[in-house]
Amino acid sequence: MLQDKILIIRYNRGDREALREIYALYKDELVSLASALLHDKTSAEDTVHDLFARLIDRQDTLKITQDLRRYLLTAVANGARQRYHAQRRVPEWSLENESAPEIQTSDSPDTVMLHQERQQRLARALNTLPYDQREVIVLRHFSELTFKRIAFLQQVSLNTVQGRYRYGLAKLRSLLNGEWL
Repeated sequence: MLQDKILIIRYNRGDREALREIYALYKDELVSLASALLHDKTSAEDTVHDLFARLIDRQDTLKITQDLRRYLLTAVANGARQRYHAQRRVPEWSLENESAPEIQTSDSPDTVMLHQERQQRLARALNTLPYDQREVIVLRHFSELTFKRIAFLQQVSLNTVQGRYRYGLAKLRSLLNGEWL
């Protein structure tokens, strides 16, 4: 995206205003990703703020050379993983911070309630997965990262990531009786 390339150039030249624009552009998506991985909005916001604090501190030495969105998603996923391992607890995944499909005003209250129940059911099912499997599914579906990129993030082989994805989806299918997947 042209806007991202311009922002990268400005950031790499030391323009602090570019960093403010990057934050405004990507903050919500980054917090949603971190929330999905940590199931704690406060920790998610801290993870994103830590990333931007590092970007400020390292602006003179750090040069972003890749796709800006992917760079930020990768950095937040790494930060969330570090925070998760530091806390040593299993976070629950939630759809609370994910952007829900718009509900049409013509939808009946029953349809709206059914949709909310399905989201809650999916969130509960995702919470039962091991963290590594849940992370692969969230990064693949909600952040649209490739398996190769996820393998790089998790520092495992591509086959391992694909296996985690397959096993995670199989478990979700059984938990949800094949309803969505």
